[in-house]
Amino acid sequence: MELIGSNAGEHELAKSVLGFANSWGILQFAGWQKFLFGDEHSRVMFSPDEFEKRIASFPRRYMANFDYVWKWKIKVESNDSAHILDENHRREAYNRLSSILPKWQTYRNGDNPEPLKTLRETLNNISEEYNQLRKYTLLEFESIPHEILEKIWHELGRVKEKDGNRNKHGYYSTISISKPLLLIWGQTPAFDSFVRKHIPTDYNIPKYSCKWNLDAWTRIMKQFSMRLSGNEVTIKHLNEESKKLYGEKTVVPYGRFLDIYYWEGQ
Repeated sequence: MELIGSNAGEHELAKSVLGFANSWGILQFAGWQKFLFGDEHSRVMFSPDEFEKRIASFPRRYMANFDYVWKWKIKVESNDSAHILDENHRREAYNRLSSILPKWQTYRNGDNPEPLKTLRETLNNISEEYNQLRKYTLLEFESIPHEILEKIWHELGRVKEKDGNRNKHGYYSTISISKPLLLIWGQTPAFDSFVRKHIPTDYNIPKYSCKWNLDAWTRIMKQFSMRLSGNEVTIKHLNEESKKLYGEKTVVPYGRFLDIYYWEGQ
């Protein structure tokens, strides 16, 4: 077994604990295995074969919805000076999102009688923040400036709130933020009820609560980022899948692929 540690000292410590554990016959317990060697599932998030099965069985209509936005985004943003929320493309972005998000039940049971009107305002308000956000993938999540995430969190979150107002405590329907971000950024799962119930328990996701604050979302996103960054096999496979679906020189929608995987099961 391979010992985990960032330096030789940590390896020596682990070996000492291993010797102690063996002498007492307690290495058989899973807790020791995880402490010394890491959890295999934390190093390999999922097998390529299992991912292929799940993406093949994923509902075609949802894939088509995503592609309707994503392929257009790729085309627009192939020109580095343009993006889908700039003044020349914002209306089309709104038209595409407003045709999909209600079908995805994003604003169901919301307190805003006109969520799409608020969404139009929000897309205008987060144009500059989105222009910065789009330069980061899930792999670089920890490098995203907090103020960018905070602005986007409140603006997208308020779309489902009463009269489009911000929640003073920062708690919003998670899907009112994650679903539009999934479409335009591609780096977050939707976190709907299907996905939440299948994500492993050690992420400590509120499986039955749909209202989160920014701290909860960023904590979970950082966990996904950390685990994905340490999984070269998974990254390579998702990169190849993205190349197959969307071409060579495109941003890999890691969040979208995770969403598909966990929508289908754990």
